[in-house]
Amino acid sequence: MHDRNRRTPHRRNDRLENLLADLDRDLAGAATRLPRGLDKPRLPQVFVVGCPRSGTTLMYQWLAATGLFTYPTNFISRFPSAPWIGQRIQLLLTDPEYDFNGELTAGLETAGGPYSSRLGKTVGLTAPHEFWYWWRRFLPTRETHALTARDLAAVDTTGMLKELAAWEAVRHRPLLMKGLILNWNLDWLAALLPSAVFVHISRDPFFTMQSLLSARRDFFGDVRRWYSFKPPEYPDLKDTDPARQVAAQVLLTGQAVSAGLSALAPRRRLQVDYDDFCARPGVVYDELVSALAAAGHAVETSYAGPASFPVSRRVRVSATEKAALEEAWENSAATCAR
Repeated sequence: MHDRNRRTPHRRNDRLENLLADLDRDLAGAATRLPRGLDKPRLPQVFVVGCPRSGTTLMYQWLAATGLFTYPTNFISRFPSAPWIGQRIQLLLTDPEYDFNGELTAGLETAGGPYSSRLGKTVGLTAPHEFWYWWRRFLPTRETHALTARDLAAVDTTGMLKELAAWEAVRHRPLLMKGLILNWNLDWLAALLPSAVFVHISRDPFFTMQSLLSARRDFFGDVRRWYSFKPPEYPDLKDTDPARQVAAQVLLTGQAVSAGLSALAPRRRLQVDYDDFCARPGVVYDELVSALAAAGHAVETSYAGPASFPVSRRVRVSATEKAALEEAWENSAATCAR
């Protein structure tokens, strides 16, 4: 998404980008000297997947808050070339266990607001970050986010695995990340990381579509501009009306994720309905613990998080837009069913 098309609150901070580029250059040498003997992760990984605006960020925040995982934070996101280095520095800055007389951690606010976000962006030094920066170091940039077999064959998987292993080893906890950038290639990711568990969250199509339109208005100030990940059908959709676009985006993304996970053993995939998760997150926690145990990582702690989350089913679009979304969904579903 070109920065010039974004509304002011979502534009990049050029001074920050330059500073991060300098930091990345300074760390370049250290980043190439990965710890020896760590060729791939030893613990299972958890990836949150699904359509944008379907509850993936809430799920991601909730999983991070369980304390079971190592995950990219807003701080670690500043180290996309060496997240394991960022993780060590974060421990120095935020964990009292590594502090001396509270010299660094006393009075430092790190967590941000509880379960708050704006278009997937959280607030707080240790709040979870989507970390697309890291993924894009390895994955080629294409018009859509569906990569070909040739694209994937060129990915430096050896480097990916070594970096994940180095990062995991800092805290010896399973890695948790968003995996939406690979929604169309989840079978490849699952084969690369055979102990990974995938949490596929989905939401009522109308409210997902409505939220995508709202995100377009917030991010671009223009409902006609495409927001977030693009299916391979994007070239045929880019000149259609917004309702048709978001309907196809929701339907095609859901189909791609389901297809990518269909061949996996049931223990490796959790299908989660957004409303059910909000009503009973403890149920999802128990399912996840069982999945981790099946992958060889036993978790002995019981669920201690929120009993539920509020769910809004409020219609926020005009009657005309609502009708357009409903018609577009019916037409898209009928087309794909042929």
